[in-house]
Amino acid sequence: MLKKTEEWSVEAIWGKIACVSWGDPGNFPVLMVHGHMDTAATFIPIVQHLPDKYYYVAIDLPGHGKSDPFPVGPLISQAHHMVAIHLVIQHLKWEAFVYMAHSSGFIIGILYNYIYPNRISKMVNLDPPPPLSMNCFPDYSPNLWYQYFYDDYYENYSRWELERSKEYSYEQAINLLVRSRKLSKEQSAVVLSRTLVPVGNGKYRLSWEPRMKKVVGIPMSEEMLIKIATTNAPAMLNIVASIDETIEMLKERGEHLMKRLQESIPVFIVINVSGTHDIHITKPEAFVDKINDFLNSDIKTKRLAKL
Repeated sequence: MLKKTEEWSVEAIWGKIACVSWGDPGNFPVLMVHGHMDTAATFIPIVQHLPDKYYYVAIDLPGHGKSDPFPVGPLISQAHHMVAIHLVIQHLKWEAFVYMAHSSGFIIGILYNYIYPNRISKMVNLDPPPPLSMNCFPDYSPNLWYQYFYDDYYENYSRWELERSKEYSYEQAINLLVRSRKLSKEQSAVVLSRTLVPVGNGKYRLSWEPRMKKVVGIPMSEEMLIKIATTNAPAMLNIVASIDETIEMLKERGEHLMKRLQESIPVFIVINVSGTHDIHITKPEAFVDKINDFLNSDIKTKRLAKL
């Protein structure tokens, strides 16, 4: 069923955080957080399949979509994005909510839950293994972490300014997503609906802040990550894409970390779905019934494990 859609924003000290919402604000809330170099539009294909008895709010993280970027200069970390979602939650005066995230939005969610416990009642995680595999390393090295993020960023600082000025035709922008994310042209148009900024003469600029390609993962060992993810963990439903296009080492690490979480979190359901990382865009109908069952179920019952 089509849900009432509204666009609005929350003022932060650095600018606005853009939000889009669906449904009745009087219903129990669901916060929707996108992943790497994406926008709130990533949830448009799935939200119309979700139960009407919830109120859905998707945000454009700073530097994405219609949200203002953080000030130019230093690198931005996942902790900065966690603060941004907290400002939205404070604005909405939510005491409890469901957290739904795609990809690296899952990492932001577990950080939030660790710092603000017992606010998230349930988590729906759309393909979390890839970001899990990128957020800790068996032989954690601060030097390698610093070199990957900070040395590369500052040694190539001029490139970020050049990327801000790039212009594309509509067709070029669409084909960019068709190639990089393996979406159809129609799906790419939905994703770009919050990103294309007209600059005249049939050209567009992409509103993504280029620095967001280098959002800093908080340096942590495997044990630190497991501790953060499992402390006061809510019930979690994990939709996992069968096609993992990361390198084999990272794929194995993601699978290993998922198993560790499943061993430690009382309600940790894994649903494997045939598809790629953007399955929530390409084929939400293949698994949305599992999400609906999870949202509507009593999370205290063990029967959840049989979803």
